[in-house]
Formats: sequence, C-alpha cells, structure tokens
Amino acid sequence: VVIIVSMLAQIPGGYMADKKGRKGLVAWGTLLLTLPSFAMALARSWKVYFVASIITALLGSLYIPALQALFQDSLPKDARGFSSSLIDGISWVIPSILGSFLGGYLYEVCGVSGLRIALVVISASYLVSGILRFGLVETLVEEGKGSFEYSVVESLKSLKSVFSWAFSSIGHLLIIQGLFGVMRGMTGAFWVLYALRVIGVSKMEWGSLHAIYNLVYFPLSLYGGRLSDKRGRIRQMRYVPLLWALSNLIFVKATGFSMVLLAYLISLFGEAFWWPALGALWIDVVPRNMRARVSSVRNIVSGISSSIASAIGGFLYARNAAYPFIFVIFINLLFIPMVFAVREPEVKEE
Repeated sequence: VVIIVSMLAQIPGGYMADKKGRKGLVAWGTLLLTLPSFAMALARSWKVYFVASIITALLGSLYIPALQALFQDSLPKDARGFSSSLIDGISWVIPSILGSFLGGYLYEVCGVSGLRIALVVISASYLVSGILRFGLVETLVEEGKGSFEYSVVESLKSLKSVFSWAFSSIGHLLIIQGLFGVMRGMTGAFWVLYALRVIGVSKMEWGSLHAIYNLVYFPLSLYGGRLSDKRGRIRQMRYVPLLWALSNLIFVKATGFSMVLLAYLISLFGEAFWWPALGALWIDVVPRNMRARVSSVRNIVSGISSSIASAIGGFLYARNAAYPFIFVIFINLLFIPMVFAVREPEVKEE
C-alpha cells in the first residue's frame, strides 16, 4: 500500500513543482511531515501507526520530485558530479553514521520507548527543516511558471507527454533506471539474510560492513564525481556493471566475513564512480522546466520494476537462497550495452 501511494503521489508532485515552483512544495511538505511522525511516536495500536505511515508516504512522495529538481537546478554546470557527491555526503552519509549509532543505542537501552524517542526527534527535525526551507531560493525561472489551477486530467496528460519525451530522448537512461530497480528489488531484502544464515556472518560483522561502507564511500565518491566532471560521465560508468557482477559472484561463493567484505568493497568502488556520474548526467540532459516531472517518472519506473522484482526475488529465494543473486549477475551484464548506447549531450542543460 505504501509503495502504491508513494508512486501515485509522484504524479501531481512532479506536475505542481514544474508548473508552480519547487520551494513552496518542499517547505510545506517537510513541515506537514511533523504531524504523522509525531502521531507514530504516540501510537498505541498498529492501525494508528499504519495510517500515519501512509500519510508520511503521501506527503513525502508529493514533494520529493520538487526537492530533487531544486537540488539539480542548484548545482553548478561544470561541477555537478563533485557537488552532488559532496552534498550527498554532508546530508546523508555523515548523518546516517551518527543516526545508526544513536538509534542502536536508544533501542538497546530503552527498547520500544527508544523507538518512540527517535520518532519524536524525527518529528522535531521535520519541523526545524520545514521552517528553514522557507528560506530556500526558488530555482524555477519565471518563464517556466504559470498560473496554477491544479487538474488531475491535466496532470496525467502532462505525465504522458513527459513519458513520451523521455523515452524518445533519454530512453536508455530510463531503461537503466528500471534495471537498477530490478537489481535492488531482487536482492535488497536478502543480503542480510544470506550473509547471516547462509554464510554465517555475525550481526556485529554485518554492522561493521555498513560502517565501512559509509566511511569509505563518501571520500571515494568525491573523487568519482570530480573525475566525471573532468573526463565525462559515460567513460567511467561503462565498466562498473562488471564490478557489480563480480561482487555478486564473490558474495554467493563467500564462506566467511573476509569474502563478504571483499564483495562489499568491490561493489562500493563501482558505486562511488557510478552514482555521481549518473546523477550529473540526468541533470545534463533534462531541461530545467521538466526536471521535477522527469524525477517522478524515474521514481515510478524504479518503484514498479523494484516491486515486481521483489516478488520474483522472494519466489527464487524460497527455491534456493543463491538464485536471486545469480539472477542479478545477468541483470548487471545487461547494464553494459545500455551504458554504451547512452550519448552525452554536446551542450548541457542549465
């Protein structure tokens, strides 16, 4: 239900962000998230928690295309790869390291009450962030904004036109987006199960993998982003799928923590060069006044492909725990012709 609500909310969210502007949607969306998060903290039944989760997904998905477009609009044209890596590190990687330790400590010491405390902290962070985001600078140029009268029919027509434009102009990038959704959905839920139950990695060792990932990925992604700005996006992306395939193969064959760590490091190395380049490439090819709607299209494509792949992955895992990872190795190899088919624009979009 949450996935369906999230995908449906992307449609009007992207439309409103490209028609009216990004700032207001981002600020109000963040501010309103204060309420369902606080409701989850106070919830005494699963029904209240479930409804609050649905509202959280709805509000979050409604403004996510606007936030993504605002972020993309704000990056300097000649340093999009490096800038995106830097901002991701500051806003996600570093806080996630601190949040993981704090969350684990609260749960260990306080149990369920620790979860409630964490949700109150999250609610407060939405309140502060929402207020601060009213100070953001609108990035949608005046020529791209029009009088705002929201219509569901007009929104769907707009999404259809963006789909048509996207598949004719950047179809290979959308296919890559879909393949990544399959890759994530097929194995995302089974990495920890396979590592703990099949390979025999301890919970402490598994936790250390995430710490290592966060500590190593950030500085390496800065280098990958800078390299993509200097030498081009596609050049460094072409052989990353081979690293992912090798990583999955080593993981399936792993007999202990050292091999799992090796698989993680190989995958991490590829991701540090892949994501900054791919993120910058999307900004390079999509016009400013279409970025929110294209972001919603990307999220919908990823969501649909990931949902279908999750069901297939569960079926395969029930037959043999290694099957989802073996299947993903073939998906990794499908990335290669798609990446070679992508062409970087001669003139980057503003």
